[in-house]
Amino acid sequence: MRRLHTSYLDIVLCHDVEFVDLLQVVDVALPQLFDLKEKGVIRYVGISGYPLEVLLEIAQIQSKRGNPLDVCLSYCNLNLHCQLLEEYVPRLRTAGVNTIIAASPLSMGLLSEEGPPYWHPASPELRQAVKKCADLVHSYNVSCDRSSSKVSLAGIAENYAFSYDSVDVHLVGAKTASEVKDAVAAYLRSRTLKARSAGSYPDPVVDRIYKQIVENLRPFSRYTWASPPSDA
Repeated sequence: MRRLHTSYLDIVLCHDVEFVDLLQVVDVALPQLFDLKEKGVIRYVGISGYPLEVLLEIAQIQSKRGNPLDVCLSYCNLNLHCQLLEEYVPRLRTAGVNTIIAASPLSMGLLSEEGPPYWHPASPELRQAVKKCADLVHSYNVSCDRSSSKVSLAGIAENYAFSYDSVDVHLVGAKTASEVKDAVAAYLRSRTLKARSAGSYPDPVVDRIYKQIVENLRPFSRYTWASPPSDA
């Protein structure tokens, strides 16, 4: 903290909670973090991970103990190919979670023109369905909103994910300044499109692309991969 030139941290999360024994999280790590919160060193305490059932179980335990989580971060569970987080939001709220963060609207690079990294845990079937969507966007080669920028799978994916208002924060990773600008533009666009709630793009061609992508990925709306993986 001295190196950060601060006397406190806004948020501290126990990350990848599914990779350790649950008791290690609720009986060791979280009590230490809440103790630091009482001392003013941390303002908000939370957890992050992939399996929603694990995140919910920890949140419920903390609620029963009278020390609910401030923050819960879930990644890759609220995007074009998976909307499972939407089902868990009310249950996390009931468990007292104040701030719910939906991370990785591009599903760790899966929903992009470049394709996922080699280690991505998506099934071959999902990878093939996403590639079909990317090829569809490329085949049209149209511009977005009368601008010079081309419609992209990543842009459509971010427009869709950002239109979910049930969560409090959408967390995006970016490698370049242009990716940051694209994400901000997608967020602002999502405020008017409301894509996931029967909204439509003003350009009929772009809207046709979007609806075909949604249809291609519909079979995977509740699909998840194993975390930790079987070989971990």
